[in-house]
Amino acid sequence: MSKKKKVIFILIGFIVVTSFFIYFGNRQDNNQLINTTHSFGDFYVMKKEHHIEPGEYMEMWVVGYNGAEKEEKKENYKVYIKDANVYNLIDKDQSYMLSISSFSDEGNERYYLDVISPPNGTQLRGEGR
Repeated sequence: MSKKKKVIFILIGFIVVTSFFIYFGNRQDNNQLINTTHSFGDFYVMKKEHHIEPGEYMEMWVVGYNGAEKEEKKENYKVYIKDANVYNLIDKDQSYMLSISSFSDEGNERYYLDVISPPNGTQLRGEGR
C-alpha cells in the first residue's frame, strides 16, 4: 500500500472515530450530564456564605437572583466560587454582572462562577489557583 493511501485511511478512520464520540457524547438521555451557562446583567447577591473543613476543603458561595426579572419569575441561584480572593471582593446586597456555568444532571445543577464584574466595571475570574 502506498504512503498516500495509508494517510487517507488514517484520516478517514480519525474522522469516523471523532464523529462517533461527538454524536454519543452529546446525547442528553436521562443519565447524561448537561452543560448549562447563564449570564446576568443585574445579579443581586442576597446571601454570602462559606463552609470550612479544617485541613480538608473550603466551599464558598453566594445566593442571588436576576434583578432584571419580573418578581413572579425570579429564581434563586446558588453560585459556588473557587477563588477566595474573588469571594472576598463580593459584597452582600450588591448587584453584579456575572456569568455562571454548570455541568451536572438536570434538576441537580451546581453552578460555578466563571466571570464577575463588580459595579465599578473591572472583571474578575472565578478560578485563581
